[in-house]
Amino acid sequence: MLESLLELDVYLLQIFNNWGNEKIDPFWLFVTKIWVWVPFLIVLFLLGLKKTPSKNRIPIVLGLLIMLVIVLGLTELIKQLVERLRPCNNVLLEGLFREPIHLTDYSFFSGHTATSVSIAFYFIAFFRKIFQPVYIVIIWAFLFSFSRLYLAAHFPSDILTGAVVGFFIAKLIVKLVTRRFN
Repeated sequence: MLESLLELDVYLLQIFNNWGNEKIDPFWLFVTKIWVWVPFLIVLFLLGLKKTPSKNRIPIVLGLLIMLVIVLGLTELIKQLVERLRPCNNVLLEGLFREPIHLTDYSFFSGHTATSVSIAFYFIAFFRKIFQPVYIVIIWAFLFSFSRLYLAAHFPSDILTGAVVGFFIAKLIVKLVTRRFN
């Protein structure tokens, strides 16, 4: 069973990775960098926060910071415990993927995806009723996560697990922050 899932992971990654070519690699190498998105996310967050009742602003900011610490910490902890090699580092998979990027840390689960999904869910949970442009974070989270498949930095199961972890952590933090409002 596990072997079949691993084979499916490799097969799906080959499909996503082989969509690429050298002409569009620079776009995905750009999209995958967090510093590219930080100004966009800060501006979006501040615009949403500006429309939020002042009594709710501090809990929302603190909740976001706590959520990010939890997501990033858990991601790093799990990567160190599981030690799953990235597709580009696994000698058994050598030659199966285009490798526009080479990373040396571990693969499971995707921190890019866990972070982007948690941020997207968090922003939408708090700002959707007061700031409609906030839904653009869905596009960002998708591009940011997909870049990891395109670049063969993660297996699809790493992305799926990162999305689930990011969603549930964000959901928990949103629930805790919302209780603070009352």
